[in-house]
Amino acid sequence: MPSFSGKFQYRDPKGSDQAGACRVSFDDVNLTVAPEQGAPWVFDLGDIDVFAPGDYELSLTLYTRARFVLNQFGKAFQNLAHDLLEAYRRRTVQCLLLEDLQEIGRFEGFVTLESKTRPFSTPAEIRLYKSNIALLPAQATAMQWRYADLDAVKFDESTYAVSLECGEERLVVNRLAKRTQEFASSLQGACDLLRQQAAAAVHDLFPFLDPEQFRQAAELMIEGRAAPVARLRAVSSRIEQALAANAVDQRLRPYYDALLSRTPSEWLYAGFKLVRPDEAQGSSGEDSHPAPDDQEPALYWFFFPLNREPGAATPGNLVAWEASSKSGQATYFFRLVDSAEAGGLADPERAGAMIETAIRRLNRAIGLLNFRREPIHLSDEALALDPRFRRYAIACRKLPELRELRASFLGRALHTSPEAWQKQLDTFLA
Repeated sequence: MPSFSGKFQYRDPKGSDQAGACRVSFDDVNLTVAPEQGAPWVFDLGDIDVFAPGDYELSLTLYTRARFVLNQFGKAFQNLAHDLLEAYRRRTVQCLLLEDLQEIGRFEGFVTLESKTRPFSTPAEIRLYKSNIALLPAQATAMQWRYADLDAVKFDESTYAVSLECGEERLVVNRLAKRTQEFASSLQGACDLLRQQAAAAVHDLFPFLDPEQFRQAAELMIEGRAAPVARLRAVSSRIEQALAANAVDQRLRPYYDALLSRTPSEWLYAGFKLVRPDEAQGSSGEDSHPAPDDQEPALYWFFFPLNREPGAATPGNLVAWEASSKSGQATYFFRLVDSAEAGGLADPERAGAMIETAIRRLNRAIGLLNFRREPIHLSDEALALDPRFRRYAIACRKLPELRELRASFLGRALHTSPEAWQKQLDTFLA
């Protein structure tokens, strides 16, 4: 564990200051600041929200708003700054839940996020993965997006800037110097490859479509993003039957049929995620994908907005997420909207748009987890107390989508048997 001697200044969240000589040491997870007298501070590198290097000093702002300034480390400062930054970035990637994805490039540039809730403009390291982009900014909290959630990717030759649009947010990346074209090409290439691989998966699902029908279906059913089955059905009436036949494991068919019986066809959503060999090596249990020897080409899932009563045309404020591939072990239940907004679901003119907005929000959050289930269902106590889940607790702070997802999570019904599962479903419906 590297150790460095210098000085510190510390301001706690209440505004009290301390300063003096110290020793700083760190490993892959934790940072220790030990003053000459008294107990040291020890905290997870993921607890740093802003890592701001300066002229021979480092400013570290924690999620609690406490702030450390480290300086007067002499000739060792460059090694401290470099090594600590690398450790911080590695840990941040873990806490963004990206460490099991294949990385394809790193770039140093300047990023501006246009957002109503978290705008910033700062130098940053940008990391491209096969399915995600991560930002590790110097003056803001790290974040990530999935390519599947991008509405547009544009390159402005006049400003040499690359812009990405995702919902109401827009990210502009520039000041990449000679690597601008490389960044733009790498990002576009990753998005194109993902679309090509997704198109092959859609073709496997719906081999009966003619070329024009296939193009329409592929534009609707994007990898990682659930599509309204009603719109797919408009492309071909056989698509819904093909989904049930090709995207639902026979062991899970009873659960699919039961949820479908409570979901009007115009509310049903279906999606898939490509399972790559590097992801198939994931954790054990419910969060793991099939092993390589038993690997499925894709993880399939459905969103079932459930009606209040069988046959009713009014949705209840309840949606079931069912992973219908072999790895599906439970049905997850969420609120569609906040309870204060639930009355709008009774309005036929508003219900469809409300359901669509809610499904996209839930789908995006689950996608940012790389479809892990543990960060959804683990209790707040487990996240706070169990060291194995520390990165999930940090992810909840760094990813507002995950916080919203957990707030809307109502529980899960395990696939132990159709009879036991039905009793759990009845509880949620009640």
